[in-house]
Amino acid sequence: SAPFGAHGSPGFCPHPRLIANNTSVVTAKLYYYGNGVSYNYNDPSVKITIDGTPYSFSHDFTTSTSAQLLATKSKTITHNSDGSKSVSVSASFATGVSLGTLTTSKSITLTTIPRVSDLSLDKESVPADGATTVTATATKKSSSFTDTIVVKLGDYSQTVTSGTAFTIPKDWINAISGTSAVATVTVTTKSGSTTIGTKSVNLTVTVPDNVIPVINDVSITEAVAAVTTAFGSRFTQNLSQLNVSIDAEGVYGSTIKSYSATLDGVTYIQQAFTSNVIKTAGTLSMSVKVTDSRGRTKGTTVSIAIVEYTLPTITAMSYIHCDADGTQNANGTSTKVTISGKVYPVEEQNTKALKLKYRAMSDETYTERAITISDWTFTVDVIINNTDPTVTYEYIAELTDKINASTPETYRITTGVVVLSRKAGGGGITLFGEAEEGGFVVAGGKPSKLTGDLFITVDSEFESLWNEVFGS
Repeated sequence: SAPFGAHGSPGFCPHPRLIANNTSVVTAKLYYYGNGVSYNYNDPSVKITIDGTPYSFSHDFTTSTSAQLLATKSKTITHNSDGSKSVSVSASFATGVSLGTLTTSKSITLTTIPRVSDLSLDKESVPADGATTVTATATKKSSSFTDTIVVKLGDYSQTVTSGTAFTIPKDWINAISGTSAVATVTVTTKSGSTTIGTKSVNLTVTVPDNVIPVINDVSITEAVAAVTTAFGSRFTQNLSQLNVSIDAEGVYGSTIKSYSATLDGVTYIQQAFTSNVIKTAGTLSMSVKVTDSRGRTKGTTVSIAIVEYTLPTITAMSYIHCDADGTQNANGTSTKVTISGKVYPVEEQNTKALKLKYRAMSDETYTERAITISDWTFTVDVIINNTDPTVTYEYIAELTDKINASTPETYRITTGVVVLSRKAGGGGITLFGEAEEGGFVVAGGKPSKLTGDLFITVDSEFESLWNEVFGS
């Protein structure tokens, strides 16, 4: 009947700790050391109590003095919030013989389980605009612990305070290749100077909608040197081709991936290009758009002044036979040539020159005369003296400006002889001349020949004349 503490003791130990659950598994084993005399084969009652929870068993014992295992029991123990825990174990054995009920107990302090603070965010996503706030909250497992919260994205990071709102600076966009990226928010928990552990949560950081590429400048210059030589710094319809260069750049780490410019109905997709010849006059709008590596676009419109211009044009040219003062006379020995045309002034920077060349068709060379024109749209009369109305002449007008000086606009006419003329008011027809008298006249000393039948119903005087000229 020696005391139980002298003859037996409970042994127990914690199994590996479950850090995530803040628990340990404790196992207790109860042994009986016999006295060499007492025994009971009727399964007397055994009870083990672990951390206040009783467990009942039954087990017989012999007279052996060696250790006899009566019962084994394990229990999962939850640690305190700071990871600490003390556990008490007790046991009793109702022997059913003169030994009576034996008891024993023991307590042990378990190894403290480090406890990292819980971490939560009040938002899952936030724009990197330096203005929209988000709050990270670390919930401590022990008031003695200290927490440090760090937000990190690429090479950027900042330390924030638990429960205090913070923002994502705009320059963090440099770490985002697309339109969003995942930042990590990490809490590091320490006990004194010892790091207990870390816990992280994700925070989606987005690129604000107003972060778009920048168009710094759209440079436009004349590509046709002759236009600049003629008209200075003016873009001119039907002549100018434009050298266009788009100066654009991405922002916060993006790059320009594509260019587009629509000018005079044609779309160009290069950063720098030479346009087709500009066909439209007036204020021409060129739309420009660039797209960056994030798929963001920026557009602008550039107004371009295009001065109206086409090559000089002679719209009409005619002549009449006349007297020296210009009075119309079919038998006059002068010719009045009338020329109409147009030259585009290009804001008064252009020049205009009109020349008339003429000759009798039988001559080898031309006579030239420069003609003064005062208006850009003009009609002028030129009197050429000493011409023969019975001779065919060729007249050629040549109109030039600064652009077509070497290839003038030309207009050609030729004169002719009157074949048939009717006297005003009737009563007379003249061949090869103007009708100035009644009756039928063959003018200009031209011979006459009739073939076929001629039926005449006239007076005897004309019949006598006919017989005299032609015979019967």
